[in-house]
Amino acid sequence: MKPEEKVVVMDEFRKPKESEVPSMNELNTKTSQDISRMALLLALLAVLLAGVLFFKANQNFAVLTKDVAGIGAKMTTIDAKVAELENLPAKSKRMVMGTLIMEMAQKASYLSTQVDNPEQAAKLLQAMELLQQAKPE
Repeated sequence: MKPEEKVVVMDEFRKPKESEVPSMNELNTKTSQDISRMALLLALLAVLLAGVLFFKANQNFAVLTKDVAGIGAKMTTIDAKVAELENLPAKSKRMVMGTLIMEMAQKASYLSTQVDNPEQAAKLLQAMELLQQAKPE
């Protein structure tokens, strides 16, 4: 090879070839296809996200329904306890009365041991028995 043949002229590479430059129609078509693929991908992603959110909300709703049912049972228990507390004043009144009656019976028993007259002692013992019978339940 001769040295002149090894030299490549750069002018041919500097000029763009008409066949390599895409036309505007080709560019528009390719851009439209890319945009439509992106839109399709976003639509599928949105459907997937909507499905996930739906099932998550459905699960939360099921848990909420279960909790509401549990609250109903707890309210029944609380109502029963409130009804029991409404009877508390009467119960405490009976307890105080019972304590007073037992105190009076013990005093009558003590007095029966201190009295010299056997008739009085018998009456005090009888009063003690009557007091013990009158004790409220």
